[in-house]
Amino acid sequence: MRNWLLRNRPFLAYVPLIVAMVWWAAGQRRLPLVVLSALWMAGIFLWTLLEWVSHRAMHVQTGIAMINRFQDTAHLRHHRQPDDLEHSVVRLSASLPLVLVFLGIARAVSGDGVDATLVICGLLTGYLVYEFVHLATHANRRIPGLRYMQRYHERHHFGNSDRSYGVTTPMWDWLFGSLPRGGEPRQT
Repeated sequence: MRNWLLRNRPFLAYVPLIVAMVWWAAGQRRLPLVVLSALWMAGIFLWTLLEWVSHRAMHVQTGIAMINRFQDTAHLRHHRQPDDLEHSVVRLSASLPLVLVFLGIARAVSGDGVDATLVICGLLTGYLVYEFVHLATHANRRIPGLRYMQRYHERHHFGNSDRSYGVTTPMWDWLFGSLPRGGEPRQT
């Protein structure tokens, strides 16, 4: 039971949070569905970039002991032990403060709490897709419709860890030149 809770913590926390945030935003003012959808999709798009940047940053050698320890604890340990499912999911104590920081940034940029909230809902949706794909990949659960993303992430772990930083999309790897050698994984 403990392992199940540890692996499912982002889903148990963020799904109700997203629902509550959308409920709150909808109660603040009526937005056309197209605007709501655009803000949500903007958040998902931002997630894909954030995913690539943060994953890439975990693989940058800094020579600074404190940063190296953080990278090791936060990610590189996972590369040494890819079957350790408990450490395949980001802890809430690490992700929740980041959600608050990004909510503050979104609020400052948009100047509007409702718009910022909907963008963060999209960002969290992207994050949950990432966690689901990541956990399913490392648990060897083949999910129809997600096989491409799972195979793409496997190339990062079992091919070349200096490439394929986008778990849920190769778009940023293509843009930033970090596609795996030989291009994207073949469809099976």
